Amino acid sequence: MSESHDKRISHTRFYVVLVLSIVLVCLLVWWLINAAAVITSDFTKDMNTIYLREMTNLTQANFKSGLSMRYSGLKAVAESVNDEDMESLEAMERFINDAEQNNDFEFMAFVDEDGFYYSRDGKRPAASKLSFLANLLNGEDKLISYNETFLDNNMIVLGTQISPISFNGTDMIAIIAGFTADSIGQHLFLRSEDGQTNASIVTGDGSFIIYNTFFADLPKGSNIISKFKEYADFDKGFSVEQIEKDFKSGAAGMVVFKADGIHMCMYYSPIEGTEWYMLMEVPYAVVDEMTEELSSNLNRNAITMMASVMLLIVVIFIIYLTNLRAHSKQLEAARESAEKAQKAAEQASLAKSEFLSRMSHEIRTPMNGIIGMTEIARQNTENPEKVDDCLRKVALSSKHLMLLINDVLDMSKIESGKIQLKNELFDLRLFLENIENIYSVQAEEKEIDFKISLYGEIDEFIGGDSLRLNQILTNLLSNAFKFTPKGGSIILGISELKHEKDSVLLRFSVKDTGTGIKEENLEKIFEAFEQENAEITHKYGGTGLGLSIVRKFSELMGGCVTVRSKYGKGSEFEVDLPFSVTDNSRMIDWKSGRSADKKTVENKTYDFKGKHILLAEDNELNREIAVELLGTVTGAVIDEAEDGQRAVELFAESEVNYYDLILMDIQMPRMDGFEATKKIRAMERADAASVPIFAMTANAFAEDEEKSQQAGMDAHISKPLEISAVLATLNEVLSRD
Repeated sequence: MSESHDKRISHTRFYVVLVLSIVLVCLLVWWLINAAAVITSDFTKDMNTIYLREMTNLTQANFKSGLSMRYSGLKAVAESVNDEDMESLEAMERFINDAEQNNDFEFMAFVDEDGFYYSRDGKRPAASKLSFLANLLNGEDKLISYNETFLDNNMIVLGTQISPISFNGTDMIAIIAGFTADSIGQHLFLRSEDGQTNASIVTGDGSFIIYNTFFADLPKGSNIISKFKEYADFDKGFSVEQIEKDFKSGAAGMVVFKADGIHMCMYYSPIEGTEWYMLMEVPYAVVDEMTEELSSNLNRNAITMMASVMLLIVVIFIIYLTNLRAHSKQLEAARESAEKAQKAAEQASLAKSEFLSRMSHEIRTPMNGIIGMTEIARQNTENPEKVDDCLRKVALSSKHLMLLINDVLDMSKIESGKIQLKNELFDLRLFLENIENIYSVQAEEKEIDFKISLYGEIDEFIGGDSLRLNQILTNLLSNAFKFTPKGGSIILGISELKHEKDSVLLRFSVKDTGTGIKEENLEKIFEAFEQENAEITHKYGGTGLGLSIVRKFSELMGGCVTVRSKYGKGSEFEVDLPFSVTDNSRMIDWKSGRSADKKTVENKTYDFKGKHILLAEDNELNREIAVELLGTVTGAVIDEAEDGQRAVELFAESEVNYYDLILMDIQMPRMDGFEATKKIRAMERADAASVPIFAMTANAFAEDEEKSQQAGMDAHISKPLEISAVLATLNEVLSRD
């Protein structure tokens, strides 16, 4: 009995343990299934949060970059305004119109200290339209706001301080500009390529600024909070109240909801520097389907599914993690690209702002000299020596101002691709003598040893664009003289690198013992609007265009420029350029070919008595200058015509061969110089085709000279007039038998 009893007890214990084990395994499987479901749900939520957060950061970076570029544009406008722009209502309107067009602003206005704004539409009280204006008036500099009623449009409004400037007796202290929200929204990545991820921008109370959402066809003034309360059902743990709370506190977050039968995830994050939020939406369907399938499989086969679930989770995790890392790298690369683009835009804006500041200083300096010396001369009319000294300094300041203007115009032509190169035969020896004559005078004044050295045999006559070569060398030599101190030396060297039957490659080197350039700045100095550093700008001045023009012209001519420098010891610039040559070209004998007198004779007198000149010029002051310099000084008889039509009439009324020369302005009322020239050339009289006609105009580019020749003109004289060169040109024609 006892053995049988013991067996029954043992079997009972076994079944109890087995049942308990089965129960424990079932409970364990049930717990693992639920734990896996929770982990999967949490994992899915975390992955969606990470994905949406990174997408939001990327889109925010693009949006802020767009805003930053707009603000940089407004800042540049604010720094460029001057008294001339505000001297009248018409001047202010022109300035505002140009600024709006150049920066794609819908609206721009100046603001006075009483809170009124002045736009093209007149003076308006701004406080009722722009709530943020009080902050601007209180001295804040960078302001960004959104207004639904301003100008009856959804406007993003920017504001910044300006140095007080007077308009009609009132000080303007700030400037504001606006553009529609849609205009900047078009340039943002607000929709993903798959069409399932959307981004929108709302104000702090939830009102849409830019929308791209599942709530289609929203009317003006729609609010995301109101739409959620009206249409959305939130998943457990999410609510519209949480969104409102986060919006008020400036926190980021994510919600999961259903609206119109669509299961969605939305991530929201504040936009730094504004009171706005960015919303990022993605359908939850894909992740939801994966979760439901996983739960169904677990319920069908607990043990097998457990292993499958673990394996699936591992596989999914690895795949998801791999994709996430790859996507994160893409997001990081995109973010870095956006940051680089933003920095580049800010640096470009800063460089151009600094350039405008330098140009303002560089232009005002010679202008101050011209105005000041003119006033001093007027006050010393009884002191001829003082007047002569003042006029000499006015001439120097005028030439300096002309060089600045030419640099800016050359850079503009280069950037627009309108530079046209010539290929004409010229005498290199005479070319170099002219450079030596110019810079030898500067060398004597600064006590610098300057010389030109030819290494080996160099062809005297070469074919190319001598004007652009002159600009390259004068820019390099001007820099060398600027940065080389008293007692230093400058050498312009010319050598032949390669010689073929009909071409030659020459190297022009400019070596100085000046201040030198730091190694990290060697490439920077060739960029437009750039200088080595702020200290260079303050100490030596300049526009920052000279070396950029050197590089551009060198490349356009088929050559290149390089630089070597040791800081504090000097620099050497080398320009390699190709030229054409002829078979019978002779070599330069530099020593015997140089002129004994290195100074240009500028005081040569000319006698044009008995000569008749017809002057067509619409500007009365320019006519007075021409008559005084060409008529009174030389004795020529000058007949004046105020426009092209009158010039044609005077020529037609004159006797044949009465006029020895016609000086023709180009831009004139009633009839321009081109048309007047064509009409004179078409007249049926003996001197119509032979009378010399010179263009005398401010249109100074190569294509302008070509237009003059096509119209029938014989020569092209550019303003402002260099009287010695003009008289020499006229003498070539008027001295002929």
